[in-house]
Amino acid sequence: MCGGYALAEPTEVLEDVFHVEVIGENLPGPSWNIRPTNQVPIVVDTIDAQTGAQLRRLESARWSLIPSWVKGEPPKFSTFNARSEDAASKASWRDAVKSKRCLVPASGYFEWVVEDGVKVPHYIHSDHLIAFAGLYSWWRAAESDPWMLTATILTMPTVPELAAIHDRNPVPLPEQYWDEWLNPSTVGTQELVDAAVAAAIPVAACLREYAVNPLRGNGPELIEPR
Repeated sequence: MCGGYALAEPTEVLEDVFHVEVIGENLPGPSWNIRPTNQVPIVVDTIDAQTGAQLRRLESARWSLIPSWVKGEPPKFSTFNARSEDAASKASWRDAVKSKRCLVPASGYFEWVVEDGVKVPHYIHSDHLIAFAGLYSWWRAAESDPWMLTATILTMPTVPELAAIHDRNPVPLPEQYWDEWLNPSTVGTQELVDAAVAAAIPVAACLREYAVNPLRGNGPELIEPR
């Protein structure tokens, strides 16, 4: 599962790569030690209520999805990852699968492997920006509170090339599948999620990994080989 990742690219690069038309407020900058509940950039497509035009947006979201129907405190269970296999039928994800799908940009992500009795972080990455398939939701604890944008990253059974690291990996979508995944006019189903996973397999198979030093602080040195 993806419990930490890095995003070294600034907003300007994300805007260009994802062909973003609207930049949201309070976007976080580059980070090499992103953890659950941190604010992260996500890419979403929305329909403009006035013109009916589809707009691509870069927004800031809390990494750990909170379903809109949750009242009061956020759920105690983990919501930063969502299993792809049954996402369309699970109460926490099914509404988002239908119409609130996003991309979560990343330079790479971390998994911890036990080596000689010690958990060692490994950095899994590509030469190019990675776009994880994600889901998002708007949430507020009470009617008097402001709305908060929250998001989760979909995961899939691991590809053979990464099996030694973990039995699951995030769903890294190829560029040719981005528009289909983001299209808010497409009613999402389990079949759509399954198709996204199938499209992601060749991308995941090309990811590379190496061990890094313990993740302390936040800087580019965290993704340097150990």
